[in-house]
Amino acid sequence: MAQRTIHYLFGELFSQQFEIKDKKRFLLGNVFPDTYANGSDRDKTHYIVKTDTQVYFDFCKFRDQYAEVICNDDLYLGYYMHLVEDAFYRQFLYSDRVIRPNNPEEVAMLHNDYRILNAHIVNRYQLQNILLSPMNIENEAICDIAEFRINGFLEDMSCDFTNQTLGTTRFLTENLLDEFIEKYVPLGLEELQCVRNGDTLLQPIDFARKR
Repeated sequence: MAQRTIHYLFGELFSQQFEIKDKKRFLLGNVFPDTYANGSDRDKTHYIVKTDTQVYFDFCKFRDQYAEVICNDDLYLGYYMHLVEDAFYRQFLYSDRVIRPNNPEEVAMLHNDYRILNAHIVNRYQLQNILLSPMNIENEAICDIAEFRINGFLEDMSCDFTNQTLGTTRFLTENLLDEFIEKYVPLGLEELQCVRNGDTLLQPIDFARKR
């Protein structure tokens, strides 16, 4: 799954090109699925479906579950787009680029790539963190999905905008990241417009990955 600053960046780029009523709620939604309190809930918060042969993010299930609010509440729209962005990311890494960490050591290398790339994301795209103040979302229906640790997560994420990890990336380079953004932001904008109109352009199964 994509790192939190990539999701934040997608939210920022979308908000620059699409009419968002509440940017803060939309950006929060774009990182919300990653704020799970328990690691065992990651598949649940990301609506991951695993069959004998495939795994995919069932973003349409989330859209149907919150159909009454997703068109009017940017928190839910942002959450939906996070799931779509992860589907994009998996396709880009594992299908388009065949970048596939194969063991825990290589997964750790990819995560270190994320830390190294944070400075590039913040500087290249002039990213500003507006999610600095505590957020009170305990009464949101979305919290029925799992237990979340929003404020602790946002405090951790604030370090992504200031800390700089030096080194050379192993899997995801700056050029690949920029290519990913350039390719999938336009498709995300098309999906946003469809969802706002009560429709969808994308289907989860089209982004399924073989197990």
